[in-house]
Amino acid sequence: MSKHSNKNLLLLTVIAITLTGLGVVVNKAEAQSQSTVGCPPSKCPTSNTQRCFNVSSTRGWQYFDLGGRYTRVASVSGGWSVDARNYSQVGPRGHSEPGLEPYNQYKYDRGVPFGALFVDIPTDGYGYVWVSGIQQLPRPITRTAMRINDADNALGDNSGVLRVCFSR
Repeated sequence: MSKHSNKNLLLLTVIAITLTGLGVVVNKAEAQSQSTVGCPPSKCPTSNTQRCFNVSSTRGWQYFDLGGRYTRVASVSGGWSVDARNYSQVGPRGHSEPGLEPYNQYKYDRGVPFGALFVDIPTDGYGYVWVSGIQQLPRPITRTAMRINDADNALGDNSGVLRVCFSR
């Protein structure tokens, strides 16, 4: 091998190690966000001004560190259901089927539809808000928790994930 070949090989090795290291950092950040479902980067892009998280319908409150101050929900995509065998998946507005009314005792919040998306506003005891799509948050947040409107003891028959993106 020539000197140039050795230098090129060394350079390629350094690049490969660096890229692998970046992949580990990304995976660690996803693990720390407690998101349970991965999202291919080409389908769920993020930027410095936008941060996205996957929220599972089969878990209660899921906690996320936003890594900065965010003031609005920029998008919500995906679908979930509080009863996967009997009801189609819905978005953050939740289910509107009248057949679910007799089961209101199984809601996390009885004043909001089954399957609604809740976003916690963790400042000064504000509580959580029902996020039905793109909207301004009542206060800037740096961390949050999110969940489906379904009681903790009724999550077993749920399915699906919502992808929630915040912007500054």
